[in-house]
Amino acid sequence: MKKTIIGLFAALFFVSIAGCKINVGRSGGSGGGGSSSTESGGGGSSGTESGGGSTGGQQGGSGGGGSNTSTPYTKVDTQTIGGTTYDIVTFGTFPQSEKASTVSITSESKTVGSFTYYKGDDNEWYAELNSQYYKVEPIKWRVLTTDYNGSGKKLLFAENILINKAYHASLNNNYENSSIRAYLTGDFLTTAFTQAEQDAIAATTVVNNAASTNPDGNDKLWNNGDNQYASDTPTSDKIFLLSEQEATKSDYGFAAYNEYKGDGTHNDSTRIRMTTDFAKANGAYQETTEGYGGYWWLRSPHCDVCDVARRVYQDGDAISNYPVNDDSTGVVPALCLK
Repeated sequence: MKKTIIGLFAALFFVSIAGCKINVGRSGGSGGGGSSSTESGGGGSSGTESGGGSTGGQQGGSGGGGSNTSTPYTKVDTQTIGGTTYDIVTFGTFPQSEKASTVSITSESKTVGSFTYYKGDDNEWYAELNSQYYKVEPIKWRVLTTDYNGSGKKLLFAENILINKAYHASLNNNYENSSIRAYLTGDFLTTAFTQAEQDAIAATTVVNNAASTNPDGNDKLWNNGDNQYASDTPTSDKIFLLSEQEATKSDYGFAAYNEYKGDGTHNDSTRIRMTTDFAKANGAYQETTEGYGGYWWLRSPHCDVCDVARRVYQDGDAISNYPVNDDSTGVVPALCLK
């Protein structure tokens, strides 16, 4: 009888210990009942501590009673540009800087989205273009607002021209059906972001109406506000281009549409974007005059020409427009985080 009781207690003790076992070598634990880094379980306290359950391979899971303050991006700087102070963050990766001459490429490679990356002897990854190699680096973004269109979501806008693309190969300026939208929501999304990062990006309601094709605060400036190529039907996108209205929005710190570098009123336009080495090698335009950038597309169609869309000029003015099949104009993506 004593042996039976002792054996029972021993079994219960073993089960208790086994139930609290922590899997070593994985990042972040989740409490019992939690399933991801944004869900809470029971018994744990933070993304770096383990709760009553196992880690389950999740990163930064949280237990009940605690909170997870991790973010999908990394804040790297705070900058004041044109009188507005922004958080600068990194999120995702993309080929950008040309490889240093001291770095040699090894035989190791991997496929990421539409690119093949090659490992350098500096332990970094590189993309090949025209027999040159370009370092895969974190993408820098400017946080334009923490409440995009009343959604409560952060709006991130890239700091550089990352690549160049035609707006639409078929001479049509409809954004919904454009080839540049297909690229952003397809190849770019899967190349620049891991699956976990993709999951952190919100499917955002993107407004494409006539008002969005005019400067902020002046929705009847061009053609009395009429735009036969605009659409009252919004798109739902994880990655998108800014509209004319958004690129001139003072709440985001942007200058008026007709203020630009060298006009005597706004000497350092907040819209100027520099072109990365990779984008230049791919054919993106970059002005050689110091302080000027490249052209980059807006999603807004021209009001009365079917094969022309709005873009930002190299000096930062937002009154430029160009044929949609031009493939030297840059891409400066935007996104919202959940």
